[in-house]
Amino acid sequence: MIGAPGEETVLVTGVAHGIGRATAERLAADGYRVIGVDIEANGPACLADFLRIDLADHGPAAEALGRLARSQPILRLVNNVGSSKRELLKDGDGSAQQWLSRLNIGSALLCLQALLPGMRAARFGRVVNLTSRASYGRETRSAYAATKSGLAAATRSWARELAGDGITVNAVGPGMIDTELLRRNNPAGAPDVDRLRNNIPMRRVGEAGEVAQAVAFFLDTRSGYVTGQMLMVCGGLSLGIFGRREAARQTPETAPQGG
Repeated sequence: MIGAPGEETVLVTGVAHGIGRATAERLAADGYRVIGVDIEANGPACLADFLRIDLADHGPAAEALGRLARSQPILRLVNNVGSSKRELLKDGDGSAQQWLSRLNIGSALLCLQALLPGMRAARFGRVVNLTSRASYGRETRSAYAATKSGLAAATRSWARELAGDGITVNAVGPGMIDTELLRRNNPAGAPDVDRLRNNIPMRRVGEAGEVAQAVAFFLDTRSGYVTGQMLMVCGGLSLGIFGRREAARQTPETAPQGG
């Protein structure tokens, strides 16, 4: 897993809570030196270093990231930071779209641009972008879904552009994962939330550590022939409609058997 100088260091954004925190803890346990970035000042104890940065404020963020990249080689990047906003189509005025674009897509671009010279010099890099199952469509989430779809498209574009430099760029698309953000933006009893939960084939909400597992795979040195891919961690939700009615029809006698 560990090789040339700098390969053992990974920058993870949005480490204060949820998936980012679980990813930082998992990577530290795997032996990486983890540097965390967040707008909040409560990163996990496992971090080797921490920067408090508002990644939606591109000017100061670019300066801080540039200083960090010049101070040490960092050849792995997890673009996890992001947010969502529950908004009906009729209420949208473009402000949510603009802010989410700056944070969900713009921050990934800033971070990669800062680390890219070092990766190119080393002829090695691992980049993982956190997208979302919502990129396939989600009511009340048009602005969020659009930005995550944009990040998925950027992942494929960056992968093609950087493949010749030994840099892989992949994405992990979480579904409904038990985080503070999920609980805040998915109120219990809302029809769209209940419908989504009922359509998860695995019949449960995922855990942040399960997303971290997918991130760790893409970061591994041994995953060097995989690029431009998006791995969904969604309990099968991205496969299409399942729901309680379909499950109810499958008795032990009628359920599909074998592979």
